[in-house]
Amino acid sequence: MSSIKPRRMSVRMSEHEVDEVTFLTGESTNANKRTLYEQERIAVCSQKRAVGVALLVFFALFFVAVIIAFATPLSGCSFLTGPSDSSLNPDEGSDEHDFISESGELFPWTKPRLPTDIKPTHYTISIHPNLTTLDVTGWVVIRFEVLVETSLIVLHSRNITIIDKWVKEEVEDGHRVEPLNISQLLEYRPFQMISLEMKDESALIPGKNYSLGIRFHTNISTELEGFYLSSYVNSQGERRYLATTHFEPTYARSAFPCFDEPQFKAAFKMIIIRNQFHKSLFNMPIKKIETVYYGYNMELWRDEFEESVEMSTYLVAFVICDYESISNKTSKKVEVSIHTPHGLLNQAQFALQTAVQLMDYYDEFFSICVPIDLIAIPDFGAGAMENWGLITYRETSILYDKNESSSAAHQWVAVVVAHELAHQWFGNLVTMRWWNDLWLNEGFASFVEYVGVDHIQPDWKMMEQFVLEKTQTALALDALASSHPISVDVRDPREIEAIFDTISYNKGAAILYMLESVLGQSNMRHGLMDYLNEHKFDNADTDDLWTALSSSANDSMKVKTIMDTWTLQMGYPLIRVRIENNSIRASQTRFLLNAYDNETELEHVENQFGYKWYIPLTYVTDLKPRSMQLVWMNRTDYEFSMSFRAEWIKFNVNQTGFYRVQYEGQLWDSLIKVLLTNPFILSPTDRASLIDDAFTLCKAGLVDANIPLELSQYLSKETEYVPWATALEHFRSWSKVLYERKAHRPLIQYVQKLTEPIYKKVGWADSGTHLFKLLRGEVLSTTIHCENKDAEKEAMARFDNWMKKGVRVPPNLREVVYSAGVKYGGVTGWDYCWSKYNSSRVPSEKKILLKAMGSAADPWLLQQYLEACLDREVVRPQDVRTVLGVVAANPSGRLLAWRHLRAHWLTFQSMFGEGSFTMGSLITAVVGHFSNEFDYREVTDFFSDKDVGSGTRALNQSLETIRLNMHWLQNNEDDIEKWLQSHLR
Repeated sequence: MSSIKPRRMSVRMSEHEVDEVTFLTGESTNANKRTLYEQERIAVCSQKRAVGVALLVFFALFFVAVIIAFATPLSGCSFLTGPSDSSLNPDEGSDEHDFISESGELFPWTKPRLPTDIKPTHYTISIHPNLTTLDVTGWVVIRFEVLVETSLIVLHSRNITIIDKWVKEEVEDGHRVEPLNISQLLEYRPFQMISLEMKDESALIPGKNYSLGIRFHTNISTELEGFYLSSYVNSQGERRYLATTHFEPTYARSAFPCFDEPQFKAAFKMIIIRNQFHKSLFNMPIKKIETVYYGYNMELWRDEFEESVEMSTYLVAFVICDYESISNKTSKKVEVSIHTPHGLLNQAQFALQTAVQLMDYYDEFFSICVPIDLIAIPDFGAGAMENWGLITYRETSILYDKNESSSAAHQWVAVVVAHELAHQWFGNLVTMRWWNDLWLNEGFASFVEYVGVDHIQPDWKMMEQFVLEKTQTALALDALASSHPISVDVRDPREIEAIFDTISYNKGAAILYMLESVLGQSNMRHGLMDYLNEHKFDNADTDDLWTALSSSANDSMKVKTIMDTWTLQMGYPLIRVRIENNSIRASQTRFLLNAYDNETELEHVENQFGYKWYIPLTYVTDLKPRSMQLVWMNRTDYEFSMSFRAEWIKFNVNQTGFYRVQYEGQLWDSLIKVLLTNPFILSPTDRASLIDDAFTLCKAGLVDANIPLELSQYLSKETEYVPWATALEHFRSWSKVLYERKAHRPLIQYVQKLTEPIYKKVGWADSGTHLFKLLRGEVLSTTIHCENKDAEKEAMARFDNWMKKGVRVPPNLREVVYSAGVKYGGVTGWDYCWSKYNSSRVPSEKKILLKAMGSAADPWLLQQYLEACLDREVVRPQDVRTVLGVVAANPSGRLLAWRHLRAHWLTFQSMFGEGSFTMGSLITAVVGHFSNEFDYREVTDFFSDKDVGSGTRALNQSLETIRLNMHWLQNNEDDIEKWLQSHLR
């Protein structure tokens, strides 16, 4: 097991790597922090002197207090009765005594957002990064227009040392202008702001243009944000280094002083100084290259880039690397290029092909086209980032090897490429004014990504998968009391980071899908084109979108009136349907998983809509199973006659609506009957939605456990991917909660019995359609989990042939085979996977191995695996969440993962930063499966004195989920066991 001990990698470096060496020692700065102690000194004085000194101090303090009390105005002092920090809106301040700058003086701006007295119009940035020392020297010149007379310039700066600064008026005739007199430069770190105050109170005059120049020093970060360091090992075993950026949402201020809010769009001109062994990339094409220094074995080159379009600071990007690239052109001759580490270009072919096809489609769909570069970054916290013209990707999100990667990896690359390209229009061309409308960026891209891939890969049935991947995941999270509206007020960077979640992405996409289903594709398309053309190169808000879509529908639908009920209040409706006197009555109420839990504090924020929605209620019946009917529930109940004699009625056709349906009485029975006797009369997504609603309503205590269990019996006939994936996800959830209970064994036996027919059908040959391959992966993984002896034997035989004979495992079987080999193969199997992980240069293969190694049955192996996560050269920080998650999902590692998170909490905070969304995802991955009072109290106690930063909402959701698990067990365990026992005889 020596191979898994965390250690630093020692590699021999060629001469041209000299300037990149210090990453090997750079992280020791934090590791070697030490506390300095001074020997305590003791002062001695007489009793009389002590009394005298005490009286002098007392009277001095008394008189100072009196002076302050009478000198302070009795009214007009907002800090006497002003709001606390927690109640600030984006334009409010707080107690002015809190706003003390780093120099000890009062900071002149007391609001968390920048003033709007001035508007930046253009940046010229020059940086010279040193990849050896991690030092960055640079300067920025910001041209700005004055809108309101002021003497104050406030902008963002974080961890930047200002060396020099000046402010000048811009003049047309080119005459020399003396700089304005700057009285002081102050920094206020809580807001990550600096201020420059002019001596003349009316120095900056409306209608005039000025330029602000700042020379600065900063450092390349070792976290995955701002301007940071990354590395890769090439095919010769040499570690290579690069510097890259990730500025969303608030990290541009860490690279250069700027107005770091999305509303402050400006054009950017970039200059980068780098050595001759690297190349540099920016949002725009390079304009010219010149040598600025030539010395012994070293040259410095100056890259100057074309001026950018107007864009927000979070979209600025630049990379210094030694990559190679391939290019292709769209039908309109727009060049698309992909940049990868040396030796990986063959894995970029699919992404390039996909990008070109999507650019052609998006150009046709949205009538606007932009040139683009895509680049693979080895260390990357997110999946990808849509920087205008230079999209950065995690390697697994852009690299695909048709001989080595699975169908799931194939689809993932296509979807992420489509998502980021969609952002070039939704987010880049038109940008939200403020982060409260983040969903305009992410919801749109999450919707359009499926539309785009569905167009170029029609056999993948992406809109069926949309329900599984987007709608159902959003419904699950939005049912928590700790959810939030799609449009939500945010103020500081940590709050902003926290809303990059399933609500902004998936719920945003789901309500757009619902809106398209009632507007029609043509109206939706024309409305989106109008929205883009009206606001291109500018900012917009949600109301601007609703205006464009209403116009496209000829104002026949009041889109804003309808959609405000979906974006401005959290949660979603539960539609209760029942038969009354030959009529169907439908009523709506907010759906909450924990409505019965009196101990959980419900975040039931009052709003103008009272948790009522405008709902497009769709249904089909056995009389016309392919003819969808639509009625509107206008924030009210609805009743319609059942003059027709239907055997069954199914609401929310294809789960296009963002709501759940609770069928009462015979309505559930009739739907279960049709599933058992003639399931394929319903579409795959309708079958999936019935499964999803039944299991979720059981979790909420609204139906007995026998409803989802009775319904699930039809699965022995099911052959489609989406219904099976839905059902198996719910069974996995039950298994995690029941693992330590007596009902767990019969549950596993029941699922094994259910999957026997489909297991025989899918087999072990890596063949069939794309969806059939995805289905095979789900089924085989489940059969291994359920201890199917035939499946275990087959998986281990394939693993042994791979390990001992080098027989290649087909790509779509690898996750199952590798996991089984680690689970049943002991140390030998684990070590083999570890060696393959370290030697593989296929990112998708490394990801499968990373997940498989968490399947070990031996706790000490899992503990060693967790310890490896503490060394970023052994396990990349971006992969730590994956490792902790798979270990926590393994019954042998549940408590190990929790202990590890607690023991190394400060290490993880240092690794990811308090503002990172990763901290929240770590909490969710490790504790989300807990289901007893002891674990709940332990989690609560541990985090009671911890600042979890952007992970606060994730922590609250995890605690709520634990309580949900506890209540569900208490109310359903016995019934589940009885039902299972009776159906296993």
